[in-house]
This record gives sequence, structure tokens and C-alpha cells, in this order.
Amino acid sequence: MASLQWLSVGHDGSSFRAQAEEHPGWYWVYRPLNTGPRAYDADQGVILPVYVHADGTVQSPLTDLRDLSADSLVPTDEDAGLRYLTFYAGPLAPGEQTASLEHVPGSHTKGSVPLADGWYWVRTEAPLLHVDADGIGPIYKVHADGGAMVYPAAFGTGRPCDVFELGFAEPLVSEGGIIDASGTIKRHRIAFFGMIDAPDALPGRFPVSKPA
Repeated sequence: MASLQWLSVGHDGSSFRAQAEEHPGWYWVYRPLNTGPRAYDADQGVILPVYVHADGTVQSPLTDLRDLSADSLVPTDEDAGLRYLTFYAGPLAPGEQTASLEHVPGSHTKGSVPLADGWYWVRTEAPLLHVDADGIGPIYKVHADGGAMVYPAAFGTGRPCDVFELGFAEPLVSEGGIIDASGTIKRHRIAFFGMIDAPDALPGRFPVSKPA
């Protein structure tokens, strides 16, 4: 398979819109961190896979990325008077199942999670909020204190974004592996479908322009 390459969405989002309308599905997105209403930190890039539907809506944990409109695809910082480019790569597709983990109530956890930290496709019986029609979605998995933690996105530095930094509500920390049994979600099993193919490196600094 040809290696993935980062592409610019274009100053009006047209490049990404044309690609996604022809091939709906999963895409990598890399853009500045949204710090408030129409405000961005261009020194803090956020990377994550998003799902583009055939009707042009975008399923994403980012509150400012919801469709293929220019306003959604091209972040505009109104206070700074600057417009930042977003980058994308794809389309992507989950692979074959590679691992699974299951909690046996009152007993133990059996199976395993992938050892390497990074981005994975997963499916649970209580699905993540960011999934496709097959219930498969992306997570950024890291190990901490002997357990596993999952996140919906990561910074360009490789540090995972937590719910407070994204304004996104999702149980992320789990005990006994990557299964979350807190609150009302009660995840007891999870299947992994391999790491997510990604470009070799992130783009450089976000190009900027003045809004028209």
C-alpha cells in the first residue's frame, strides 16, 4: 500500500471536501487546538481520525469540526484575524482483529491488549462515542502505572488529549486493562483491529492567511 501523505484541505476546504465526497469514511485530521469560541493555539496541533459521512457531516470529538463546510474545515481565529490550514490524510480502513480483552465478572481479565502505545481501531459492546456504522472507532492508547488508558485524540507532541482539553465527555481511564466499568457504560470486553496506518511524520507549522 502506498504510504499516506498529509495534504492541505485548501484555503476554502475544497481539497478535503472533494476527496471526502468521493470517498466517505475515516481520515486523519491535524489542526490547531481549539481554545475557545473561534480561538486557536497554532503552537499546539491536535491529531485524530474523523469519520466523514456521505451527507458531508463529520463525526469527530472536536466540537469545531462537524461538517465539510469551509467554516468547519478551515479554523479562523477571529481575535487574531488569522485563518489556519487543516491537514488530512486517508481514507483509512480498519484491518483484521489482532487482540481482545474480556473481563470475567467476579474472577479475572483474560486476553491481552497490544503492548505498543499508539493509535488503534477498537470495538466494545458499549461502544465508544466516536465510531462508524460497524461500531469500530479509533483510540489513542497509552500505558500508565501498569494500566491502560484511552483517549479520543492526541497532541502533535504525542501526548494524549484528555476530555477537559477537548470538551468531550467519554470514559477514558480503565482498571483491569482497557475496559471501563465505571458509571453506566460498563465495558467488559474490547476487540482490537490493528494499529491505524498513519503518515510517517506530521506537517510543519500551520500556514496562516488573513480571512477574505
